[in-house]
Amino acid sequence: MAYYLLLSVMFSIIRTGLDAANRDLAVISNNIANAGTNGFKKSEAQFEDLYHSQHNNSTEKATGMGVKTIKPRQSFSQGSLQATNGSLDLAIMGEGFFVLGQPLGRGLNTAPEERAFTRDGSFQLDREGNLVNTDGLPLLGIGQRPINIPFLGAVNEENGNPELLTEISVDSEGAISATYGLDSIVKVGQIELADFVNEHGLKNIGNARFNETPESGAPTFGAPKERTIGKIQAGFLEKSNTDITDEIILMLRTQQAFNGCGKMLQSEIDVTKKLSAR
Repeated sequence: MAYYLLLSVMFSIIRTGLDAANRDLAVISNNIANAGTNGFKKSEAQFEDLYHSQHNNSTEKATGMGVKTIKPRQSFSQGSLQATNGSLDLAIMGEGFFVLGQPLGRGLNTAPEERAFTRDGSFQLDREGNLVNTDGLPLLGIGQRPINIPFLGAVNEENGNPELLTEISVDSEGAISATYGLDSIVKVGQIELADFVNEHGLKNIGNARFNETPESGAPTFGAPKERTIGKIQAGFLEKSNTDITDEIILMLRTQQAFNGCGKMLQSEIDVTKKLSAR
């Protein structure tokens, strides 16, 4: 009876090893799949040992019972910058996140729980002149309000017509300037970035976007180059910080661990069959 109990425990321990390896493979596969995603931050699977304790008077004995998976850890290391020459392609060099609001049809004010944070700085203007990302979510500026860049400027005194928007530029401190006509330059907006005490506590919601959590703490907002916040590099996009070579090596190691657990499980099954046949 004791031997059958031991077999049951072994099955449970081996199963936790298989679950852990499978979880690790899923995290690595997600990193590889998003290697080309702008602003993507790779994850690392995390595990903890399981123990079973028996208390007998003042003596404590702890027996290993396998492993369990915990929340993957995000790596927020800087990704490489790719030149695009797009005036609204923005990369953050250093700490900080762009702040995204909810779709503009819901109103101008975005509640704190509706904000998203990203390092993907691929932006463009919608038909109403709002600065939005590829999913149509507005980039928020001062006061956590959407940034709008008018297509028409001041009236030209010579012909009586408003001047058309001809160029947009963003400096390293996040100031947005628009050029109307040939040389009429107007500051039309200011980008604010968010910084966190513990960025590793952010919740990954996909598409290189994150939500704040109690673990991350509330965001601190400021213009680029303020305090510990990084600067803006216009005409560049931050790529994923995934290193394909490292991820493939990790995948091979994890597959070997998975296969090893599978062989151990098969051995236990064979032993159980032999005992049951007696």
